[in-house]
Amino acid sequence: MLENRQHETEKDQRVHLAHGKKRQIPTVYYTLALIVVVGLLFSLGNANFISAYNLNTIASFGAILLMVALGQMCAIIIGGIDLSVGGVMSFVSVVFVKIVPTAGYWAYPLCILIGMFIGYINGNILTRIKIPSFIATLGTGGILMSLAMLVAPVPVNVPADFWGILDVFNTSFLKISNAVVISLLIFLIYYIILRFTLVGRNIFYVGSNIKMSWMSGINVVKTRNVAFMLSGMGAALAGIMVSATSLGSNPYVGAPYIMNSVASVVVGGTALTGGIGSAVNTLCGALLLSVLQNGMNVVGIDQYFQQSVLGIMIIISVVLTFDRSKTPVIK
Repeated sequence: MLENRQHETEKDQRVHLAHGKKRQIPTVYYTLALIVVVGLLFSLGNANFISAYNLNTIASFGAILLMVALGQMCAIIIGGIDLSVGGVMSFVSVVFVKIVPTAGYWAYPLCILIGMFIGYINGNILTRIKIPSFIATLGTGGILMSLAMLVAPVPVNVPADFWGILDVFNTSFLKISNAVVISLLIFLIYYIILRFTLVGRNIFYVGSNIKMSWMSGINVVKTRNVAFMLSGMGAALAGIMVSATSLGSNPYVGAPYIMNSVASVVVGGTALTGGIGSAVNTLCGALLLSVLQNGMNVVGIDQYFQQSVLGIMIIISVVLTFDRSKTPVIK
């Protein structure tokens, strides 16, 4: 029954509805159109925008943003939100820098496991203690930011003798940065999980209708925990990448990615009400955010006004994707 409902929801976005209703254009198409439009505008404003160096800068920033946004996407599709991603990034980032000299390459899986464990804690606070994800993750994010400051009160750097360990991200493959290649591989992993696995389908079902999911025999608690573990994994990967590419870290490195990750997800067309979205949408959203932020810097738009542009885009995206049938009362 839930599978039929999901297919109907997707079909409604692609075909003409009965009784003369207009076809609804998926939000991701607007996102792709915006990428082209703003790219052209910025290139007209400053020819350096389309230089090889600047395009590489966009790709590098987008790779980090895509990692954390893919995790955030899972939390939003399940019907929640993860405001701890900034704290996870900061904490994992400084821990990674601290343990690389002793753990070597084992620092990578250890830090990924830390992120997933934090996601598991977030999921259990939501499912067991029954605290809304907004409040639960806001609290854990604050705790993690404090822990990051305790681990590294000042910016820390990886000793030069161990820079070779960071070449996992810092070298290139076929003239493409490893960071970009790895982010695309992680994108494929999230795409496969959501598109072709049982747990991925369950994430959509629970986000679409949690009561019907429970009545259909889906383990709602486990599914929500997995969604937040995927969110923690994405934030941890982003934290590792930030440390590796900059050869160091600081306890505030994850703060800007809280809003940016949510923006990438909703601008791409994933509904905040849950149940609708995809990794492709998030990829497009992260790319648009990267182009926007870089382009506004290149053409010299005031930094304070940049936040206004981002806020406007979030509001417009939510208007286009918000399913009011799930929330009869707007709070």
